Amino acid sequence: MSIEPRYLSADMDKPPIKLLEGSERVQEALRVMGSNPYEPRVLSQARGMIPIFLPFAAGLTWAEPSMALDTDPSEGINNIVYGWIGVAFFLGVVFWILGDATFRRYGVDHDKVWARFGPFYREIRFADITRLNFNMDRYDIWAGKTKIKIYYHKYDYAPLYIRLLEELHHHKFRLNGVDTTDPNWEQQAQHWRNILSGDLWLDHYDFYDTHPQHLAHLNTLIGPPDHYDN
Repeated sequence: MSIEPRYLSADMDKPPIKLLEGSERVQEALRVMGSNPYEPRVLSQARGMIPIFLPFAAGLTWAEPSMALDTDPSEGINNIVYGWIGVAFFLGVVFWILGDATFRRYGVDHDKVWARFGPFYREIRFADITRLNFNMDRYDIWAGKTKIKIYYHKYDYAPLYIRLLEELHHHKFRLNGVDTTDPNWEQQAQHWRNILSGDLWLDHYDFYDTHPQHLAHLNTLIGPPDHYDN
């Protein structure tokens, strides 16, 4: 079956919808959304996670070792060892979450998408994309051997969607395992254009409703191009 472009408007008959499971609903409800989908983003969960887990970590750091130290030696060495293993596990999980929220950042601008954890940094320029995959709760973007995970339920990746739509008008890259030489590639590309544009429109409906020139531009990106640069 041929996949047709789906053009977007405020009064369209069958608007796109999102089918979300429980955890995805929670993640999207907690996302920090930008007002303008074209502006660059620096993304993290620090604002939501640190106020919750920092007091929690402090409380566990005080309470858990105190409880382990109060273990009655008569209960046996195994219970003492298991108690300290439990302390280490729970503290490790909490501090891992806290460290991840503190030091991990993602970002996207007109030229590139990037990810940073402390001193470790990766970036992919949109013109260099070689592969785009859907993988459960995220997209995986590749440029050669470099991969960046796109957690779209957690973060507002609107500029990324726009740039992917634009790049799909300029050059071909592997989509969900469908190579650029595959006869089904064009159908796969149209499937991605419909999904990316629909999600972008849903996430930023108010913006597109009040900026018809941007909505018109978005609609020009949904259909296939006349030709590709490669």
